Amino acid sequence: MIPTPPPGGVPTGSEGAGPGVPPPPVSWAPVPPSPDARHRPRSLSTLLTVLIVVAGCYLTGLAVNNLSASGAAGLVDAVFPHFGHNRVDTASISRAWDVIQQEYVIRDVSTTMGTQGAENGLIEALRAKYNDRFSAFYTSDQYANLKRDLSGRRNGSVGITLEARCDGATLCPASTTPTVVAIEDVLKNQPADHAGLRNGDILVSVGGKTVSSLGPDATTRLNAVGPLIRGAAGTPVTLVVQRAAQQVTVTVTRADLQIPAAYSQKLGSVLYLQITAFDENIGESLRGLLQDGLKGGVTGIVLDLRHNPGGLVTEAQSTASEFLTPKTGVEEDVLVRRGRLGPGGNPTSAQYVQRDRIESGGLALTQPMAVLIDGSSASAAEIVASALHDYHRATLVGDKSFGKGSVQQDFSLPDGADLHLTVEKWFGPGGETIDGTGITPDLAAGLPDDDHRFHLDAQSPPASTDAQLQAALTALSKKA
Repeated sequence: MIPTPPPGGVPTGSEGAGPGVPPPPVSWAPVPPSPDARHRPRSLSTLLTVLIVVAGCYLTGLAVNNLSASGAAGLVDAVFPHFGHNRVDTASISRAWDVIQQEYVIRDVSTTMGTQGAENGLIEALRAKYNDRFSAFYTSDQYANLKRDLSGRRNGSVGITLEARCDGATLCPASTTPTVVAIEDVLKNQPADHAGLRNGDILVSVGGKTVSSLGPDATTRLNAVGPLIRGAAGTPVTLVVQRAAQQVTVTVTRADLQIPAAYSQKLGSVLYLQITAFDENIGESLRGLLQDGLKGGVTGIVLDLRHNPGGLVTEAQSTASEFLTPKTGVEEDVLVRRGRLGPGGNPTSAQYVQRDRIESGGLALTQPMAVLIDGSSASAAEIVASALHDYHRATLVGDKSFGKGSVQQDFSLPDGADLHLTVEKWFGPGGETIDGTGITPDLAAGLPDDDHRFHLDAQSPPASTDAQLQAALTALSKKA
C-alpha cells in the first residue's frame, strides 16, 4: 500500500517520482551510512550527529532580496555552498520556504521565522523551536546516496563496513578517542568475504596510500578511506591490514552490490530473523525467508531489530503484518500518522491523519515470538516493535530503543538539492508516542559491548556469546 501524501502540494523526492509516476513509499530516518565507511554510534549524542547529517540553512526570497549584492554573496556562500560562488538560487530558496509553510508537521511556522532563518538558518530554527532533530537539507549528491542506500545498492563496493576504533580494533570506552580504522563487518557472500578479509582487521593502507597519512585522527581517516576503497565495478583494490601480529595484503575486486537487509538461520527449533534496515522490498524478502524457515515447524521466532536505523514505513507495515492477525471485520492499525498539528503539537489537532492497517495474509501468526531491540533501533524498527508489543504478539528483549516518532518526507528543490522535512508524528496502535522516549523492553538485557552481538555475516560470533539473544531464547522456551 502506498500512503496518500498529505495535502498542500505534490511531494517529490522520496514520495514522488515525477509527473505520472506513482510515488514510492515514505522515506524514514537519516541517510544510511555507506557500507565502506560507517562510524557506529555508541551514545545518544553520537547517534544524533549521524542522524542529522547536514545542518541545512535556508533563506526567504525576501531576505535575500533585501541584502546588498556583496552581502548576499557572502551569506549565500556561507550557508549554501552547493550553489557555487556568487550564485543565488532564489527559486530553490523560495521553494524550500513554501514547502515548510505548507507541509511542516506544526502549522504555526510564520513569516517571522522565515526572516529569522535568513540569519540563523531555517532548519536550525525549526530544530530550536520544535526540538526537531531530523529535518535536514541534502545536497543533490547526498540525496542520490539516500535513494541508493534505501534500494540496497552499493556501486563499485567491496562489502565491508568500517569503524574508528581504539588500539587492537577494540571498541573505545566512553570519552576515549579512536586511533585506528578497523573493519567492523564483512558482509556475507560479498567480494571482501570471498577475498578473505575479516572482522577486526585494521586498515594499514588502501591502494598504496597509508591510512595514517589521510588525516590527523581516526575519524578523519575513516571519512577519507571510503572513496579510496570504492571505484569502478570490476577493478581491483589492494588493502593491507593488520591482523593480530601480522600484516596481510588482500586484493579485492570491486562490484556493484545488492546488499540484502534480511537474513535467517535456524537456532535449533527456533527461527532467527535479522532485519538490518527497512529498505525497499524488505517485506517481500522477509516473506520468502518465512516461507522457507517455517517448513517443518518451529517452536518460536526471534526477530532481531538491533542496530536497525529504520527505512520505509510501508516495509515496516508489511513486516509487522506477517506476524499479526486482524480481527474479522475490523480494520486495525500498525500505526497512525498525524500531520499539520496545531501550535501545541497536540495530536488531536491534526489536519491530516493516515492509518496504516494490518494487512491480511501473514505467514507467522501463532508461533511464540521475541523481538530484540537496542538503543540504535529507530523509527521503522520501532514501528514494528511497537505494533508487535501493543497487540501482545511478542516479548521485547534488550535495551530501550532510540525514540524516533516522526516521519520525514523529501521535497526536491529546483537546483537538485533536497529538503528532508518532518511532516508527521506517528503513534502506535495503543495511541502512544515513543518520540524522544523510546520503547522500554519487557525483558531488559544488556551486552558487554557490541562485539558480543550475534549478526549473520562473515565470521559471526557464536550465538552463545550474545546475552540478549540468549535471554530471548530463554523467554521463548517458557512460552512453549
